[in-house]
Amino acid sequence: MAYAAYRDPPGATPAVRETTFHVLDVTVASVDACRVRRALAGCAGVGVLRCEPLLHANASCEHATPRVRLMVRLPLSSYADVLHCVLACVPDGEFGALSSWCAHLRRCGVAHGG
Repeated sequence: MAYAAYRDPPGATPAVRETTFHVLDVTVASVDACRVRRALAGCAGVGVLRCEPLLHANASCEHATPRVRLMVRLPLSSYADVLHCVLACVPDGEFGALSSWCAHLRRCGVAHGG
């Protein structure tokens, strides 16, 4: 009978709030990608979804530094922390678009995700 004393009153809806994630594109030099990924792992709720090399037609090691694009998943509340973390690691990091999780899934070809 003790269980009945702790139940929610009839008609009460549980207040479950899900975190909505966004995806931020960050471009850094290939040699710095590991350091940035490790630093981002220390941010709460943040993770790297994909690390894709950016291939340029005329680029070579002598002419241009190879670069990679990190797709970073983050809650919107961690946006400033992620910017600070990346700029602390690599001041020449480039930030791309911040998109919603659903927009990211559509961009990756998943029609009914999120």
